Amino acid sequence: MALRIVTGCQTVSRKDCIGWIGMQSPTGKALIILLCLHSVIAYQTIIDVLSKDERFEKLVSHLQKLELVPMMNELESGTFFAPVNAAFEKIPDTAVSRESMLYHVLKGKGISSTDFYHGQLKETLYDGYLGSDAQRIKMTVKGHKVYVNQAKLIETDIQVNNYTYIHAIDSVLELPKLLGDSIRDINPALDELMQKADIIQLLKEKTPFTIFVSTKKEPLGYYNDIETTYLMSKHGKTDLSLFLKYAIIDKAIYLDEFTSGKTTYKSITGDSLTITSTKKGEASVNDLAITQSDILAANGVIHQIDDIFKPTSLIFNTRKYLYGLNATNMVQLFDNYNLSHYIDQTDTNYTFLIPPEDDIPLPPLPTASWLEYHVIQGLWSQDTLVDKKLLLTEFKSAELGGKHQRLPVYTENDGKKKPSILFDHARSLGDPVSIQNSIIYKVSEPLTLPGDFLSRLVVDLDSSTFIATLYVSEVVEEIKSTPGITLFAPTNDAFKELGLVAKYLVHFSAKPQLQSVLRYHAAKKLLYEEDMKSKTHEVSTLANSTLRISPDDQVIHVGRPDDSSTAAIVNKPNMLVSNGVIHKISKVQIPSDVQITNQQVLVGIEANTLMTILEKAELLNLTQQDNTIILAPTDKAFTRLDVQALLEDPYQLERIAKMHIVSATWQDEWTSHESSTVTKLKKLLSFEYPTLLSLADRVIVQQTEKGEWMVQVKDSDQQAQILGFGRTSANGGIILIDNVLMPVRRGIFGLPFLWSLFVILLMIALIGGTISVCGFFGYKVYNRRRLGYRPIF
Repeated sequence: MALRIVTGCQTVSRKDCIGWIGMQSPTGKALIILLCLHSVIAYQTIIDVLSKDERFEKLVSHLQKLELVPMMNELESGTFFAPVNAAFEKIPDTAVSRESMLYHVLKGKGISSTDFYHGQLKETLYDGYLGSDAQRIKMTVKGHKVYVNQAKLIETDIQVNNYTYIHAIDSVLELPKLLGDSIRDINPALDELMQKADIIQLLKEKTPFTIFVSTKKEPLGYYNDIETTYLMSKHGKTDLSLFLKYAIIDKAIYLDEFTSGKTTYKSITGDSLTITSTKKGEASVNDLAITQSDILAANGVIHQIDDIFKPTSLIFNTRKYLYGLNATNMVQLFDNYNLSHYIDQTDTNYTFLIPPEDDIPLPPLPTASWLEYHVIQGLWSQDTLVDKKLLLTEFKSAELGGKHQRLPVYTENDGKKKPSILFDHARSLGDPVSIQNSIIYKVSEPLTLPGDFLSRLVVDLDSSTFIATLYVSEVVEEIKSTPGITLFAPTNDAFKELGLVAKYLVHFSAKPQLQSVLRYHAAKKLLYEEDMKSKTHEVSTLANSTLRISPDDQVIHVGRPDDSSTAAIVNKPNMLVSNGVIHKISKVQIPSDVQITNQQVLVGIEANTLMTILEKAELLNLTQQDNTIILAPTDKAFTRLDVQALLEDPYQLERIAKMHIVSATWQDEWTSHESSTVTKLKKLLSFEYPTLLSLADRVIVQQTEKGEWMVQVKDSDQQAQILGFGRTSANGGIILIDNVLMPVRRGIFGLPFLWSLFVILLMIALIGGTISVCGFFGYKVYNRRRLGYRPIF
């Protein structure tokens, strides 16, 4: 037994006691020696007290095995939480170690039960991983029950001496776990995140930390689905780690030892965490209430909070949202083509169109241009998109003269709250996603860059005639290679309205004129519908002639500056192509320097027989006069006549030739789409046109109820069906008919032959009757005078 002398309230060592006795008188020395001997006999150690109580047999046995008895006997003061025998039955013997027994002994002066309070922390003799600090135990007071860590105090204040106490407990104290092993017990979901971000390994290091742990079952609950998906992906591991490390301080901060007030610490991410404690014992960190403090761990302490931190240093951008939308292939393409600035920057507004992962074409099909075409300038939310609007993309095309290519958007609203949106042919899927300076639309399919104008028009059945003329004229390559062009494409109806002139233009002899006409439809300037509606434009064309584009009450007119009557209307604008834009128009425009004559059209429709007759009759030059219309029978129509005999009959030849030349101004109603209406029909039926043969030899152009056009010879039952019209430059034109118009045979007074015969007979009858009446009365007068009759007066 270690020698200790207890006097009153003091305990001194044997050496000190003997020295002090030597200083006394002989009588005093004897008395003091007797007192010292009594005190020596009365002094006990912790082991002495434990050994006398059979409840602690197993405890003493373990202390002996662990060679801790000498150390325990050397303690001058302290507090020992002594597990009873039953406590050791709960654990295997291997769980009892030297460290675990030292963890039951508090440093410093002994503490009686009256000094315990709820949440009290005390250092033990077990050093652990806290640097200069030792491991702590935590006192918990629940009503009349007192606990140390998880063990209940079943007997308190077993006094060894004035400065040493033993408190019996019902369980062996477990050594604190490492932080990395403790979090699972508090929040398994958070532990799973830490495992994923490799934070658990950090918290298993033998260095002190403080961590604030939320009890929320969804630690990422403040982040939306896209952000959560990103953070949980391999691409978001760094940010997930930042989110988790935000709650970790690289030192142990115990709130029981924390004075009231505010103290700011730096988390291991460099962010500030301000701990606030009040005198009432309430505490918070960054204004989040700490609901349970000082949960002990071997390498630190855990403070439990009921909410979730949302670090301001965790910033989401377009790249992270694309990862969250599982658009990893698109992100990879942006990186591969050095276009990462679009998804990483935060200064410029963009709208992104993201196709499904499986539909993104594999290299080499995706190009930087293709990617840039999926990036739209500006922020375009659903409510700002207007049907048929052209949006500027980031694709800057050399074929457009360095200008940005555009993308059409179409909105369909069937009465639902949210309209259906199409970006070209790609349908928007779901609601767009906004992130900082970007909006992201998921679309049903990848966008396709506008192709050349031929590939755009060849699928348009209403442009087949235009395509055919382009190939015939051999100007395709010229139009295709011109950067920044606006092409006005006449529809099939426009060429149909051109009629016989269109046949001439595709004739091999008209190739230069056809080239000029087609080049006249190609303006050397980019003009989209919104540009044309804003003001009047006069632009140079590939034909080196000026074309005027002018708006008029939501209608856009395209035509020659000197003749608005022949202007076309844009009926389908904004067909995008690689080097510009196409607008479909209602009429073919012929530049002023292209003069098409009647004779040229006759060549184009191959009216060879008529031309031979006109030439033989020396009337071919007359066909070139202004306001002259030629009624041109087909060569087949002339097969019904003996053409050879006709050519040998100058008189009849001239008559027939002149019968097919009309001096009249061209009527637009003949080729107008409105001419089929009843009003137009009635108006046209009254039109008569004199021929070159005579004023009496007239023709009537009229339309039947079936909508067919006919030419009727006046005063005759002769008629021909009109097969086509062709207006020429001199305000005249060609009317193709299926029959030869024969002049009416005329007698006296220019009347038809039968009418002349009838008139002659009628005159003879009238003259004969008059002579008969006069003869009768003359005879009566003569006879009376011969018989001697006289009048009586």
